[in-house]
Amino acid sequence: MKKIQTIFLGILTVCVYLLFPGCSDMNDIHQQYLDREKTFYLGMTDSLVALSGEGRIKLKWYVNADPKIEQTVIYWNMRQDSVVKTFLRKEKGIQADSIIIDNLAEGTYSFELFNKNTRGDRSLYSTVQGISYGDNYRATLKNRAVTTMKILAYDKEKQASDIEITWGTRLYGILGMKISYKKRSSGEHAVVFVRADEPSTVLPDVGNRLNSVEDILEISTLYLLDNTIDTLSTYPLKEQICIYSASGTRSDYGSNGILTGRTSYSNIIKILSRVSALTTTDVYDCNRVAESPNLSNTLFRLMFSSTNNIKTEGYFNGLLNTISNVEEGVFIPEQQKLTLKYQILKSGGSYSIVEEEFVPSDISFPVVPQKVYSIGENKNGHFFTQGEDLLQLDKSGNLWVYKPQADKTFGTPSLIASGWTNYASVFYLPNKRIMRFDLNIVDCAIIEDDNYTLRYVPFFGSGWSGLSIDRLMPFKDFALIMTNTSGVLKKIGINQSNAWVGGFVDIGTGFKDYWKIVPYENSLLAIDKSGDLWHMALSDDFVLGSRVKIGSGWNKYLDVIKQGTALLCLDNNGDLWRYDFNPDLSWNIE
Repeated sequence: MKKIQTIFLGILTVCVYLLFPGCSDMNDIHQQYLDREKTFYLGMTDSLVALSGEGRIKLKWYVNADPKIEQTVIYWNMRQDSVVKTFLRKEKGIQADSIIIDNLAEGTYSFELFNKNTRGDRSLYSTVQGISYGDNYRATLKNRAVTTMKILAYDKEKQASDIEITWGTRLYGILGMKISYKKRSSGEHAVVFVRADEPSTVLPDVGNRLNSVEDILEISTLYLLDNTIDTLSTYPLKEQICIYSASGTRSDYGSNGILTGRTSYSNIIKILSRVSALTTTDVYDCNRVAESPNLSNTLFRLMFSSTNNIKTEGYFNGLLNTISNVEEGVFIPEQQKLTLKYQILKSGGSYSIVEEEFVPSDISFPVVPQKVYSIGENKNGHFFTQGEDLLQLDKSGNLWVYKPQADKTFGTPSLIASGWTNYASVFYLPNKRIMRFDLNIVDCAIIEDDNYTLRYVPFFGSGWSGLSIDRLMPFKDFALIMTNTSGVLKKIGINQSNAWVGGFVDIGTGFKDYWKIVPYENSLLAIDKSGDLWHMALSDDFVLGSRVKIGSGWNKYLDVIKQGTALLCLDNNGDLWRYDFNPDLSWNIE
């Protein structure tokens, strides 16, 4: 029995040996993994974002609570560029961190970030893209438009103006505008920041020297777009508005080239406005051609070369390409003087040659009005002018004429007619006609001589009561304009023989709000109930231009009368004041 047990144990030992021949080798393999150092991954950056900037990008992220994080490594440019940001833990838990990568060329960049420490532990990567803005992107940003520029005040001795800028539609993303200029009196370099919600801006002490670098306004629009760290500025507009006086001669020729007439003029106010949209050249628009009024459909453009020669071009009274050089003009910066010689081609082949000289304006404003007469208690009635003469139809139906004196004041009036009662409108129309309107009938009195001997003409218009007209006015020498009780502005042509030309035509609406309308050359001046003064261009073919506010405070007067290019204003005391008026200037008279 024992022998059998011994044999069994031997066999079992042999079997175990045969079944497990590599036990020692297995222990060796297992020990390799037990002996290998463990790999630890640090917490990676969280909520990584890139904020765009001008020539730079800001990266922001959160560092988690892992206390072993000591540094953040940032790669970009295909890992050719990198920076190491040391992390300083200031609080337990999650902590914000950031870095600005400077000196980046314009373009889009991909960034890779990981955290590490001095033991060699590191995190997994985080990635983000960001944009560096530069000149190419700036060129795509729009400047906020300058709708109008007006001269509010002007000092002829200092050659300085106060300028009002009216802004166009607000653009998305803008913070505002930046204006840089040099103050004329002090030489101080001024930088003015304008909020985006401001409709207009007034700049004091702006130089009036034409095309002078120091007197040009540089206007940039400032943007702060989403996910950016820098305020981006557009390339600046270069704006300028100057007031000049022009004197010259206009020679008129028929289509056969024969001289038909010559007109001389002096000291006509002209406004020169820089065309900022044409950034590669020095170009100015002028508001008046020769001695013409400010026509709404006229363009008169002056282009300055680098040698201060001037090319003129444009169109006159709606005719395209009709203004052109006869000779190149010349600009003398030291004297601030320019001379022009240009041709105006008119319909039918007739034309005019204009030779004129521009110099800085010889006026200062705001203008202080001149008191020219005191009418006193007899201040009511209808006032109108014939040339420089002032005529008044008083409440008693008496017609008076006031003759101007050398100093522009008026002498004692003379009575020239009586019994003129119940007229709604009385006014002068060229060809020696005084027109009268009683809400139904239109008639006139002809002025026979300088003593105002009158010859009456039977009525030539009747039945107008159905039109509900509340006032009738002249437009130059060939039409009557009127408003009805609904505020519609109408016109009807009239020739020198008092014959109607065409029928009644509507021109515009909304005129019910004005207590006074004054036809002024190729425009209308209108005063509303709050005293604001508005200007609207009106062309010879009766196209009404945009309404532009040019003044305030005019409700302190009872009446406003055009005298040549001046305005006569009657106050509550019966005093008559004269303004040397120009609709291109500002007329705030509070």
